[in-house]
Amino acid sequence: MSHIVVTTFHEKGYREYGKKCIETFLKCWPKDISLVVYAEDVEIEEKDRRLVVFDHCEVLPRLRAFREAYGNNPQANGYRPARNGLVRDFRWDAVRFSNKVFAVADAIRRYHGMVDQLIWLDADTVTHRVLPKSFLDGIAPRGHELAAYLNRRIYPECGWVGYNLRHPAISSFADRFETAYSSGYFLTMKESHDSFVFWKVLQQMESDKEARFKRLGSRLTKTHVFINSVLGGYLDHLKGDRKLAGRSRRNDLKWHRREAWWQ
Repeated sequence: MSHIVVTTFHEKGYREYGKKCIETFLKCWPKDISLVVYAEDVEIEEKDRRLVVFDHCEVLPRLRAFREAYGNNPQANGYRPARNGLVRDFRWDAVRFSNKVFAVADAIRRYHGMVDQLIWLDADTVTHRVLPKSFLDGIAPRGHELAAYLNRRIYPECGWVGYNLRHPAISSFADRFETAYSSGYFLTMKESHDSFVFWKVLQQMESDKEARFKRLGSRLTKTHVFINSVLGGYLDHLKGDRKLAGRSRRNDLKWHRREAWWQ
């Protein structure tokens, strides 16, 4: 199978974690797989034939339109009414997570028909061990499976999603994912971050029998499912304050891992 990896970050994100993501990708991933970065107002220092950089502001006009429409909307920025005024919560911060949604949709359209699997990888992820292509082939969605994702007891963990660019409904998925934001529909949803919206599109497509989805996670956890899946053998997702330490905590693991990174 052929694969391509996509991520996005801004200047601060590049300095705090994106640079490490790129460095470990170039060191550990197969030499025939490229990393596509949607870079927002940042000059990337790394140069490599496998590193493809798009200017976030130039290639995502639909994201610019979304930000112009909702950039000053408190609800779209995560503010919800509370007894003592407004309280901010990431679960409703659609503006913050819109970068990812519009980048995913653009990348699906851009590489549709060119590769078999498009992998979305959050930029706060490091690769800690050489990752064989056979591993990527093994967990990739195939046939009627539109995507492979990290399911859990609550909404999915979307730090990694593998998209089947050969699936007949992949363009429809991209349109629905993006339109949930651009149309303002996200304002009516129970939560409006990208993982929740992804989940709702997935559920609708499964219900309508338009597509199947491959589950890489576990119904037994609702926390750090990324490192407790098969991905943890090669990657570490530095969610939240884990970025400061440069790795996830040992107590994030639900079972013993043998890889050197976790010792």
